[in-house]
Amino acid sequence: TSPAIVLTEDDEVIVKLVVSGAMPSYALESKLGNCKRAAAIRREALQRITGKSLVGLPLEGFDYDSILGQCCEMPVGYVQIPVGIAGPLLLNGVEYSVPMATTEGCLVASTNRGCKAIYISGGATCILLRDGMTRAPVVRFGTAKRAAELKFFLEDPLNFDTLAVAFNKSSRFGRLQGIKCAIAGKNLYIRFSCSTGDAMGMNMVSKGVQNVLDFLQNDFPDMDVMGISGNFALTRSQQQ
Repeated sequence: TSPAIVLTEDDEVIVKLVVSGAMPSYALESKLGNCKRAAAIRREALQRITGKSLVGLPLEGFDYDSILGQCCEMPVGYVQIPVGIAGPLLLNGVEYSVPMATTEGCLVASTNRGCKAIYISGGATCILLRDGMTRAPVVRFGTAKRAAELKFFLEDPLNFDTLAVAFNKSSRFGRLQGIKCAIAGKNLYIRFSCSTGDAMGMNMVSKGVQNVLDFLQNDFPDMDVMGISGNFALTRSQQQ
């Protein structure tokens, strides 16, 4: 059970401002300059607004500065997840222990059995053929001819550098690798591929794609963006 949070008089004032709507919850970190204090105040405000207790959700013992602008917005606590170890996994001649954070029973055990089978059989070999993330918006025109004109424009090597500048401007790590298109009537499906550094990178890819779509509106004002994801991205095709 998480211990009761003790708030100062100044904190109480801010809690009331958040509850009344006079101060937005998302602005607490920037206003206070203290991420843990912001989380505690947001947590208390949420309890008063909803009438529900968060006593079972830990607040203490976490570095809230480490997630600011990184992986979680408007935190009110954190969840502990047990970590199991599977392995050793013999991969490319090197033994690896595989940490797995999960609450799914038998997952670590079954993975461990798989690692054992691989080890006994002499190990596995891994070869990386290509590393990239894709996002594939779908756009629509009044005619198939206009859709084809955009396809030719996007796949013309002479235009790649210009498109890459637009794509790359919103990220230090996301870099455009290539663009492929497919026409279905008046619809054009555009698959953007890019590198994302060490991140999974779907957010940075989406921002880069939006940059390019905004840029294209200058020369293709009749382009209607139907969706940022048109089910043409390789990333999710195997799941679907």
